[in-house]
Amino acid sequence: MNPSALVAAATSALEPPALQNSPQGDALLRRFLADPRAGSQPWTTALLRQCAGADADLLFPDGMAQVAESCFDLMDRDMLADTNSFRSRKISRRVRAAVLFRLHHAAPHRAVIRQALAVLLVPTHARALARTLGRSVNAIWQAAGDTSAGFTYVTKRITLSGVYVSTLLFWLTRGGNPASVEEFLDRRLSEVGRITRLRNRLTGRIA
Repeated sequence: MNPSALVAAATSALEPPALQNSPQGDALLRRFLADPRAGSQPWTTALLRQCAGADADLLFPDGMAQVAESCFDLMDRDMLADTNSFRSRKISRRVRAAVLFRLHHAAPHRAVIRQALAVLLVPTHARALARTLGRSVNAIWQAAGDTSAGFTYVTKRITLSGVYVSTLLFWLTRGGNPASVEEFLDRRLSEVGRITRLRNRLTGRIA
């Protein structure tokens, strides 16, 4: 998995359209996510039918890329449903809490999420990948209560794209220990904070 390609995908779609969903589709996705076969086998429509029902593929006419995109969208919505728990006065801490919530909440399905990302990384699914990462980054900022606009809105999302993608990949490959995921995320956020403070000082001097 190429982190640079994932960041580029996320930043190329800062405002992707909302994904259509339904209670029936969500229930099917949760059944699919809970099936061990979905985490141990490459995704196909045949596997979807085996895990979630004979007619499961009818809800996803665009194939497994749509299933993968919908799985990440479900993660976004689960995170947004719990925004009241992100109570810190600092928005950076709320961003941290939102990222950790989505990863910890999805921990039982880590192998499945790895398969979903593998589907989206197929070159023909580049647009779906861009939409998926763009939605997730926006959802994290929304969960954190961000109200920025204009250039700040864009730069915040570009910055968080790098942090989120690198943390997601760490979680997928070496994130069995939640403490190690938190430490990795904290290092990335600290790096962003140092760069932001330096940029602010430099731009202040130039002004």
